[in-house]
Amino acid sequence: MSASGASIHHHPAWFGVVMGTGALALVATSQSDTWLSGDSTSWLDWVAVAFLLLATAAALLLWPRYLRRLADRGKLAAELSDPAHGAMLATFPAGVLVLAVAWGRVGPYLVGDDAALVIDTILLVIGAAVATVISAWWATSIGRSGVGLEGVNGGWLIPPVMNLIVPLAIVPLIVANPQHAPWLVPLALAFWGIGAILFLALLAVLVARLAFRTPLAAPMAPSLWIPLAPAGVLGLSLLRTLEAGAATGVLPESVIALGIVVSAAGIGFGLWWALFAWFDLTRARREGVPFHPGWWGFVFPIAAMSLSTSAVGLALQARPVEILGTVIAVIVTGVWLLVAVRTVRALAAARSVVAK
Repeated sequence: MSASGASIHHHPAWFGVVMGTGALALVATSQSDTWLSGDSTSWLDWVAVAFLLLATAAALLLWPRYLRRLADRGKLAAELSDPAHGAMLATFPAGVLVLAVAWGRVGPYLVGDDAALVIDTILLVIGAAVATVISAWWATSIGRSGVGLEGVNGGWLIPPVMNLIVPLAIVPLIVANPQHAPWLVPLALAFWGIGAILFLALLAVLVARLAFRTPLAAPMAPSLWIPLAPAGVLGLSLLRTLEAGAATGVLPESVIALGIVVSAAGIGFGLWWALFAWFDLTRARREGVPFHPGWWGFVFPIAAMSLSTSAVGLALQARPVEILGTVIAVIVTGVWLLVAVRTVRALAAARSVVAK
């Protein structure tokens, strides 16, 4: 898909900007915990605040693009059933949920604990509600469309990712309200279960499509990086939930080991998949990969891998794992800068086309 005129403005993946930028805020504060934990508020925490404000501004700017779609339910249903782009509409609730996590984790540096928790809660309720509706609606639409394996792409994994983010947004509420932990912990684990099972099911479908059909078209190459997101968030989400459950006395300390095991397994798969996706991207680049908002699909998945790797490194006090998390953090920062610059250029070019 080209980045010209109305097409770029109507693209369903625009909230990937919020996902990627909000994730960078979390990556920055994660690196602060890894290397500057002795400081009460380090310079990396203020970098995280800057990314949080940028992500919030992007969300406020972009949300009308998605709400306007509700004006024509028939057109929205048709867009959801589009195998190439329908799943990318899920970037909207996913972006809201990433913002919830970022406000819960980074927001206290900016507005204090109480206000940050209120913002986290509001965004969590909105994001979880919309995510539940969108994922079920999308699954129904795809099921009725009769699309074959040819229509499958990495974007189909975005709906599972949404559910895996929910527990991360609930964790600050568990820690701040231990009296409610007996029901908040099971709620978080329920959303984790939805995301984990859907991820495994849809990953199998994606692998079957890649194995038995022709390679993805070059414009869809960025979608092949999306599996890194659930691979990273799968373990991170479980680990943080189990840690919160243990800290509040709802779960025994021993269950934290399960979160570390799942996180490490997800990291291993994610690193292997990154190599596979890189080889495919090299192939696609020879054909030409035009810029479109779906390029933001490169950012959040790599950020998720950095967050998960750093969390495991901290949990085990394993310096080589922490260094790996930092290396991935540097990579995702470079990818964010590249995609952000390309986005600004594409918007400027589209504006000049419209002006003519």
